[in-house]
Amino acid sequence: MDPKDQILARMYVVLTLLGLVPVAVAAQMGRVLVTETEALRDQVRDQARSTMTIPAMRGDILDRDGRGLAINTARYDLALDPTVEGFQAQADSFFDKLASLTGVPASRYQRQVRTRHSTEYVKLREELTPRQYEQIESWEIPGVILTPEFGRRYNYGTTAAHIVGHVGGDGNGLAGLELAYDDTLRGTPGRRIVRRDRSGRIEAYVGGRVVPPERGDDLVLTIDLVRQAALETELRRGVRESGADWGTAVAMNPNTGAILAMANV
Repeated sequence: MDPKDQILARMYVVLTLLGLVPVAVAAQMGRVLVTETEALRDQVRDQARSTMTIPAMRGDILDRDGRGLAINTARYDLALDPTVEGFQAQADSFFDKLASLTGVPASRYQRQVRTRHSTEYVKLREELTPRQYEQIESWEIPGVILTPEFGRRYNYGTTAAHIVGHVGGDGNGLAGLELAYDDTLRGTPGRRIVRRDRSGRIEAYVGGRVVPPERGDDLVLTIDLVRQAALETELRRGVRESGADWGTAVAMNPNTGAILAMANV
């Protein structure tokens, strides 16, 4: 090869290599962008994770004979993450059993899953009864999420109301024994990890250990409901007939000091 041809050959090689440099740089940039995008996506998903509190059932307040002066009302919400491993194999059976239990066609639940806004999580039903909750829990279907919500009911109206007190909207004690023994009654909430969207709504239940709630302790009083009702009635009558502005009465067991009834009007 003469010198001129050698020079041309070398120039061709150099130009070829120079042409490959932008391609290599672009490819590397592409890899970097893809890697960084995936890393950022994972970071955003991790940052969107938060702890959701699972409410604990509050303990009951009972009179000396076990009558429920303050008890819980319970409702349960049912959600589903159909992406959880193992669900699809039991999906048809789950929807059929759920339809039989709730009286709602299986096709409606299946449509809810197909048209869900989240890629993973969908709420199927609210206000399940305790019996329905126990049934669904016994099926042990992967991806099924049951969340309890509790209310408070005072079975005997105003009788002993000033003793028992009441709770607020958050379920914590605000007055009477509900407040004085709040730490004993309220139990320990559980928790699970969830992922939320930009609006703060639950997008998915993230895998991981669920810490179950612990029910609060019951409070058994020395109060006798029958004596309490009678004492309140007689005290109101006495105050009314005497023209007094107010009155207070206490019924006590003289041998033990146990308070059987107490009232003020």
